[in-house]
Amino acid sequence: MPTLRHLSMFAAALVLSGCPNKDDAADGAKDDGKAAKDGGKDKDDGKASSDEGEASLVVAEGDDNTEGPIPPEASMVLFSIEGALMPLACFDKASGTIKAGKACLGLVKEGESVRLDAGFSNARNKPAGGRVEPTCLDGAGKEVAIAIEGISEANYKFATWPPAGVRAVKIVEDDTLGGSATTVDDETLGKLLAAMQKSRASLKGDVKVHQVAKVDLDGNKKKDVFYSAFIRDPKVLEQYAWSGIFLARDGNVDDLLLVEKSKSRKDVFEVRATVNLDGKGDKEAWIRLVWA
Repeated sequence: MPTLRHLSMFAAALVLSGCPNKDDAADGAKDDGKAAKDGGKDKDDGKASSDEGEASLVVAEGDDNTEGPIPPEASMVLFSIEGALMPLACFDKASGTIKAGKACLGLVKEGESVRLDAGFSNARNKPAGGRVEPTCLDGAGKEVAIAIEGISEANYKFATWPPAGVRAVKIVEDDTLGGSATTVDDETLGKLLAAMQKSRASLKGDVKVHQVAKVDLDGNKKKDVFYSAFIRDPKVLEQYAWSGIFLARDGNVDDLLLVEKSKSRKDVFEVRATVNLDGKGDKEAWIRLVWA
């Protein structure tokens, strides 16, 4: 289920995960310190299309469509896209706290504008609908998402309420996945293996890197680096001996912090965006699991 967790580092970060499974949805969101799955493989890559008979709305930061207060002066909700808007986490100005999942639904009233964003130039404001069941919970009877008309017409990556909240979100680009972006030197691979072995001493094998994402979580102008890494299981096809994600604070690979590891060993982690949910100096990281 959507959860959040503060990492034990000088700059706090939240792990915001995606859609719950049917069993996890029963009690709504809990701050239990564990990441959850994001509904499988990425379904929303590629270019967004415009609504029929209506031109795409291309916006730049600061245009009229995203004006208005953002945290800490206003509440904000960050949504993932699951056939509807699935709340990941939010800042509630009234209480001054960050909340997760279902607890964020009450902040958004039906008819209020939300901002749908595709992660590049295509974005659109649309009115929020009523409560619905997200596609990843089909048949569970859990109306824990917000309906949006025409949401299937474009490959949106995330949404915010109010629309101004988009200014607090920075997408981690897809070019951090695969290819030259994930080619790291042997010394770093060795340090990743040593960090993995802290959670499983007998672990052996070749370390592979799924993502290297460089972000600035604490605003000190030094890049913090997320390494999503795994070792394939030599005996079980399409399974990993170990899979998880580490954070190198200020890029220091001698001090790797284990953010989360996979329990199923059938998925890998990806950093999707950073967001300043409460308007304070430290940013949060939206991290999801994907089947790979």
